[in-house]
Amino acid sequence: MADASAGGLYQCLTDIARADTSGDYQKALQAANKLIRKYPKETFAFKCKLVAQIQLSQWADALELIRKTPAHQMGHVGFEKAYIHYRQGELDEAVKELNTCEKDDIRAQELKAQIYYKQENFKDAYDIYLYLLKNHSDDSDELRRANYLAVQARLEAQGTKQQVEDAEDSYSQLYNKACVEIEAEKLPQALASLEKALVSCRKSLEDEDREEEEIEEELDSIRVQKAYVLQRMGKKSEALEIYQKVQSAKNSSHSDESVKATITNNIPAASSDFALADSRKRFKAALQIDQSKLTRRQRRTLMLNNALVLLMSNQREPCKRALEELVSKFGSSKDVALIEATLHVKLGDTESALKVLEGNDLETSVARLHVLLNANRLPEAIKAIRALSNASSLGPSSLLTSTLIASDSKDEAIKALTSASTAKNQSSENLKAILEALVEVEQGRGDERAATKHLEKLVEKFPDDLQLQCRLVGAYSRSDPKKAEALSSKLFPESMEVDVNVDELEESDWILYGEKYRQKKEAKSPAAPDAEIITRKLKNTNRKRKIRLPKNYNPDVAPDPERWLPRQERSTYKKKRKNREREIGRGTQGSSSANPNVEFVSASPNSPRPLPGPVAEGPRQQRPNFQKQKKKKASKF
Repeated sequence: MADASAGGLYQCLTDIARADTSGDYQKALQAANKLIRKYPKETFAFKCKLVAQIQLSQWADALELIRKTPAHQMGHVGFEKAYIHYRQGELDEAVKELNTCEKDDIRAQELKAQIYYKQENFKDAYDIYLYLLKNHSDDSDELRRANYLAVQARLEAQGTKQQVEDAEDSYSQLYNKACVEIEAEKLPQALASLEKALVSCRKSLEDEDREEEEIEEELDSIRVQKAYVLQRMGKKSEALEIYQKVQSAKNSSHSDESVKATITNNIPAASSDFALADSRKRFKAALQIDQSKLTRRQRRTLMLNNALVLLMSNQREPCKRALEELVSKFGSSKDVALIEATLHVKLGDTESALKVLEGNDLETSVARLHVLLNANRLPEAIKAIRALSNASSLGPSSLLTSTLIASDSKDEAIKALTSASTAKNQSSENLKAILEALVEVEQGRGDERAATKHLEKLVEKFPDDLQLQCRLVGAYSRSDPKKAEALSSKLFPESMEVDVNVDELEESDWILYGEKYRQKKEAKSPAAPDAEIITRKLKNTNRKRKIRLPKNYNPDVAPDPERWLPRQERSTYKKKRKNREREIGRGTQGSSSANPNVEFVSASPNSPRPLPGPVAEGPRQQRPNFQKQKKKKASKF
C-alpha cells in the first residue's frame, strides 16, 4: 500500500507540473483537488490549488480557500492575497497584505511598486525600482527597467527632473524613454526614440513568431505616441494622418482600448474642421471603455475634452452633467471653471458666470473681465482691470483707457495713462505707446496745449523719430505758429541739399497711386543697363503691327459714317416682323387705334398733291456697287 500511495502522490505531482508547463491551469486545479482528497494534510496541494485559481482569475474562490484553510496547512500567502486584492482594484488592502511579507521578497517589492504607480505615488515606486535594479538581477531585468522608465516619465510630468541613460534595448524601454523625453520637452529626441521602437518592436515580435494582428496592436501604441509628438511639434497634418490610419485599420476592433481613447481625445485638437457630431459619439464610446491603463491625468483630460465638445455643440444640459461628473471624480479646477462660466453665459446667466469666476488667478480674472465687458457693466469692468496683477503694463492700461473713454470718463483715462507712463521698469516701446495714447485722448477732448506737452516729451525721449517731430510741428501750428516755423526750419532748412529729381517726381504716377504701384511698375519693366543707354545701343522695342484692311476696301470711297453704331441704331435698320407687329393696335376689326390727341384735316379736292422730293441716299447706298462675277462653265473635254 505504501508503494501504491507513493505512486499516486508522484502521479498527482507530475500532473500538476505538466499542467504548469503547458499553461493548462484547469488540469492543474483538478490534479490539486485530487491531491487534497487523497492527502488532506499535504501543504503543497493547497498552495497549488490557490495558484491555479489565481491563474484562472477565480478571485472569490481563491479568497474563500484562504479563509477556510488553516494557516499551518496553507502556509504564508501574503503575496497571493495581495495579488488578488490588486487584481480586484482594492489597492489599499493589497498594500496591507504586502507589508506582512519579508523585506527580501522580490515579488512583494515589485508588486508594491506597481501598486504605488497605480496610486500615483511615483516617488516610492521610483525608490523601489532603483533598489531592485541596483541589488537584484534575474530574467525580469528588461521588464523592470521598462517600468523604471515609466515611473521616471511620471515624475518628469510632475516637475521632477530625471536623467535617462542611453542603454535601452527593448522596444518597451525605448517607448518609455520617449515618454520621459516628451515630458522634458525634448521632442526631436522623443521622435527618434519612437522610430527606433517601431523597428525594434516588429523585429522582436517576429522573432517570437507572433501573429501579425498582435504585432500591429503593439505597433499602434507606438504610432499613436509618435503622432502625438508630431502634433506637439506643430506637424498636425502628419499627426492627423497617423491618427486616422490607426483608427480606420482593420485591426482597430481588436486594438488596445487606451489607444482608442487617446485617438478620440487627440483628433479634435489636431484638426481644425473636425465634425462635432462624430466627436460626441466617439467621446461617449471612449468614456465607456476600460480606463485602467490610463493615468489619472489622462482620464481627467478625456472627460474635460468631452465637456468642451458638448459645449461647442451647444449641448447645454449634457455639458452640465459632464461637468458635474468631472467635479465629483477629480474636483474643481481652473479649466472646469472656465467651461462652466462659458456655459452660464450661453444660458444668459451672467451672475452665475461671475460667481464661478471668482478668484485671484490671472486667467480667471481676465475671463471675468471679458464677461463684464460683454454685459456692458463698465464700472465693474474698470474695477476688475485695476485689480489685475499686471495692471500697469501696456495691455491692461490700453484696455482701461478704452473702457474709461467708453464710459465718458476721459479725465480718469488721462490719470490712468499718466500713472502708467511714470511706472518703473517701463520699456521704451510701451512708454511711446502710452504717451501717444495720451496725445490722442487730449486732442479728442480739445486740449491742444496738453497734447503738445506730451508730444514734446515724446520728441525728447525719441529725438530721431522724424514723424513725431512733424506731429509736433503740426501741434505748434495750432497753438504757437512761431515755434512751428522755428522747428520746421530746423528740420528742413532752405540750404538743405537734397538729391531729388523734381521732373521725375512730377512725371511719375506712383505719387498718385501709392508705393505699390511703383513696385509693380518696376517689377514689370526691368531697367536697362546704363552702358547701353549711354552708348545708344539700346534698341526700341516698339512692336510693328501690319495694318489689316477689309477685303473689298476702296480708298476712293468714303467709309460709312455709321459703321461704329450698333445695327439697331443705324438709319437703314429695318425692324423684324415680330417687332413691327407690336405697333399694330389692339381691338375689334375696323376700330381706330390712332392717337386721340392728333388732329386730322381732310384734304380738299382742289388741293395739290405733294411732289416726291429727293430721297436721301443712306449709308448703305453710298457703298460702291460691285459686279457679281459670272460663274465659269464646266469645261468640256
